[in-house]
Amino acid sequence: MLLWALYAFVFIETSGDTIGAAAWDAAANVLPVAVLAAGVHSLLKAHVMPCVVPVQVAAHAGLAIAFATTWYALILVMLAFFGGVRGHGFTVSGFSGPAFTWQVFQGLVLYATIAATCYATRGGREAATVTIVAAPPLERYLTRTGDEIVPINVREIVSITGAQDYAEVATIGGRHLVRMSLAEFERRLDPTRFVRLHRSTIVNFDHFARAELAGGGRMLAHMVNGDVIQVSRAGAQTLRALIV
Repeated sequence: MLLWALYAFVFIETSGDTIGAAAWDAAANVLPVAVLAAGVHSLLKAHVMPCVVPVQVAAHAGLAIAFATTWYALILVMLAFFGGVRGHGFTVSGFSGPAFTWQVFQGLVLYATIAATCYATRGGREAATVTIVAAPPLERYLTRTGDEIVPINVREIVSITGAQDYAEVATIGGRHLVRMSLAEFERRLDPTRFVRLHRSTIVNFDHFARAELAGGGRMLAHMVNGDVIQVSRAGAQTLRALIV
């Protein structure tokens, strides 16, 4: 109904039609859209969305052209039909010049709008089978110590502190920098062992000694290597949730 009212308003403003004539012409444009939209919605959901992305793109290109062509033909038939109902005779005549170009452009835009609405309400690949394979937790990695490259056992890590695109790793035997962000480290570590107690710090519970209150809902975490790490309010809630 909103689209019908919009078309009627445009016809009144641009063509000088009466309200009655504009209403008929608007209906001739909108009724085919309603029918085609229902068909396109079902077609996309059943046969296009389950496909891989390149196939979806190719299908949309073909369907957009088919939609615009079909819509254009149906408009001509509907205008002729309504002309007969209004006593002007049943005469099918096409658009020419800029009017034809504009009509085709509208068809393509309407298809894009219908497809976008379909994706927004149903999900682009709702029917496709998706298998998520989780990468195994990081166990060992290599780091430079002077001119040497040495392996680091992840179990020896005490804490990891973020420093922009780098991370400072504290182990039982010392400290070193790793060219890996804290977020990437967190994704690759075992979540049952490593816990983020601050937005810039991850600790290894295997080397957690104790925690004490620090006021304001925060805590201080004492690690076995002597480090004292600030615990945020969210981190403190994480620790409290582990109390049994």
